[in-house]
Amino acid sequence: MHSWKQAVARAFDGAEGYDGAATIQALVAERLARRLEAEPLPPEPRILEIGCGTGLLTAHLRRRLPKGVLVASDLAPAMVQRCRTRLAGTAGLRFVVMDAERPACAPGFDLIASSLAAQWFEDLSGTLAGLAALLAPGGLLAVATLSAGTFAEWRAAHTALGLEAATPVYPSLRDLAALACPGCTLAVSAEPVVEAHADGRAFLGSLRAIGAGTPGASRTLSPGAMRRVLRAFEEGGAQVTYEVATLLIRRDPRG
Repeated sequence: MHSWKQAVARAFDGAEGYDGAATIQALVAERLARRLEAEPLPPEPRILEIGCGTGLLTAHLRRRLPKGVLVASDLAPAMVQRCRTRLAGTAGLRFVVMDAERPACAPGFDLIASSLAAQWFEDLSGTLAGLAALLAPGGLLAVATLSAGTFAEWRAAHTALGLEAATPVYPSLRDLAALACPGCTLAVSAEPVVEAHADGRAFLGSLRAIGAGTPGASRTLSPGAMRRVLRAFEEGGAQVTYEVATLLIRRDPRG
């Protein structure tokens, strides 16, 4: 596992206050689960969840799809344990620590679902193609992830000062729509979700609380530069947009 991916796993392992700060994550998980209700699935589907975290999507999936086996996986061992604790006693659940970019699963899943985990993939296109290959004929890979409009306000505060934000660079909707998954059809849609904060430090604190503070490639700002960015961000209202893209990848039923 690369050092950056190890840092991501450690950050999520240490996110003790995740549930208290994961407002957006909870909303996106609920919306994805609701959307899946309209998708055709077998009566007892075999399900794999990627990036289960503390079990926000897992709980929705098990409630809406109570039959069949659901395998909840995450890169971070502590997150898998939190999910296990949240859903203790729930029938049909299995838990595994697994890097989705190197899945250790036999193929044949009717549904593979992931809510706000794919933005941490180092190779998004290759990983989605690999996960799609684990689907049974006619199976569905449903992924909610972040696209290019995410954190636009935070980036704008940096740009106004001639600086570059350390937040990751997310793919555009056009790039997502161009992803290739052999033997599958792909549908992409997006919906913005806005989150308001008391100030800039509250925004940064919320990222750390959910384990999402691992920086991208940009250099860390000096304390003085960060103070200027925080002022610019707060002048803009101290709110951030999450552009949530949903990818529905359906494997050809002929296999």
